[in-house]
Amino acid sequence: MTGSRDVNDRPTVDLHAPGIPGDPRLEVDRVPPEYWRAFTILAFTMNRFIVDHVIRAARQFENDTESLILFGMLSHLNVAHMVLPGSDVRTTLDPRGRLPDPEPRLRPVRIRDLVQITGRPRETIRRKLERMQAAGRVRRVVDGWVLDVSTVDPEMQLLTMDGVRRFLETADNLRSILDDAARALRSDRKSSN
Repeated sequence: MTGSRDVNDRPTVDLHAPGIPGDPRLEVDRVPPEYWRAFTILAFTMNRFIVDHVIRAARQFENDTESLILFGMLSHLNVAHMVLPGSDVRTTLDPRGRLPDPEPRLRPVRIRDLVQITGRPRETIRRKLERMQAAGRVRRVVDGWVLDVSTVDPEMQLLTMDGVRRFLETADNLRSILDDAARALRSDRKSSN
């Protein structure tokens, strides 16, 4: 569980908890010193990418970022059982790089699981899923909710491809920032000796 309740019945959040079940927890004592040295520029660079991508992607959901996140979470959880933590995702895909016939293999997700993962109220999750169902993005099935794979249209595919391009550029920038910070730390150590 990623959160609990305090005495005022407000949710508390464990910032070290993974965002998605199965992800590793952050181990603060293992963060390399160059990350701390370059924290401000790393945070700016990463946040600029995330915010830009969320804003662009939210346009697919009438600028409802909460529905965007819920759609992404549902989509991920529908297929997560096919890609176990630590496994190479490429071994799950067919020769064209796609999940082989994903529709019948989608694992339904219950509202209570989405509530637990997102920390959002049950009624909010239910209402947003029903709105997305009316828009044809998700489907209610016997055991929960699944993505309607036909809604991953060419526009959403192009947004994803452009997001990948921007992500790789951001990753290159982050690596360069970390390399610069590591060089600065080495220089600081030499000059202090």
